[in-house]
Amino acid sequence: MKRLGIAFSEYIKWLKNDKQIIFLFTLICLYMFSVTPIKDYIAMFGEPVNALEPYLTFITNVFCVPVITLTFAVLMIDFPDISANATFVLIRAGRAKWYRSQVGFVIISAVTMLAALFVFGVIAIQPQGFVGGVWSNSAKLINSQTMDTINFRSINPLSYLDLSVMTNFSVVGAVALGSLLTVLHLTFCAQLQMTLALRFNRITGLAANLLMLGAGMALQIIGLKICWLFPFAHSTAGKHYDELFNEMIFPIWGSVLYLVAANILMYFIGVSVIKRKNLSLMSKED
Repeated sequence: MKRLGIAFSEYIKWLKNDKQIIFLFTLICLYMFSVTPIKDYIAMFGEPVNALEPYLTFITNVFCVPVITLTFAVLMIDFPDISANATFVLIRAGRAKWYRSQVGFVIISAVTMLAALFVFGVIAIQPQGFVGGVWSNSAKLINSQTMDTINFRSINPLSYLDLSVMTNFSVVGAVALGSLLTVLHLTFCAQLQMTLALRFNRITGLAANLLMLGAGMALQIIGLKICWLFPFAHSTAGKHYDELFNEMIFPIWGSVLYLVAANILMYFIGVSVIKRKNLSLMSKED
């Protein structure tokens, strides 16, 4: 119960944090660069899209995922709280229990962010979204190889689902698996950032997080196989399959296991760091 109390306390602080305005800015950007172009190709083809497709674009599109991850990284920059009062809570709870509470808080925060994106995507596409278990014709047609659609995709890279997502997953399956991969990825990134913040400082944690994100994204866009060493590649469901030949590039459940293992490893590293932390210095660090 004590761990739940600490996690809930951190969660309330996170919700009230002034930096939440950044999430609002992210929603505005997603509306402009994802939802608005989706509405444009709805008008182009004269057919609505599945109401879940905007959300799926947010969590599977290789250009949208970094926006979500970067937003979460900035929202987590003030955590863990290592002020004098928080240090007192840490001492009373015990270092390992305190860190477990921080991981629980991170998971709850990641799920909350995805829930907000889900609701936003469904509402933003109305009244041009339908409810159902099938992919829309508009989402399929925008992936066709005509000159108009190719130009549209190049101008609006954040606005469409990869054809491999629609070919290899059902709508519900894509939502479930895409959300799982995203939560695991966000949790890992936050753990990395928190651990380095505890070991060094917050700026080091954020910089390392962004460096890993940028390297993973660049390698995946270039198409180098080494990208699978980075967590980012495992967070984008559609990139597990070749879009042209519909062949598996990397097993999707292998990515789930990779991200679970990465989180477990990061957890033990974090516990090790906090156990060695000089508590007398914590409240004095930025």
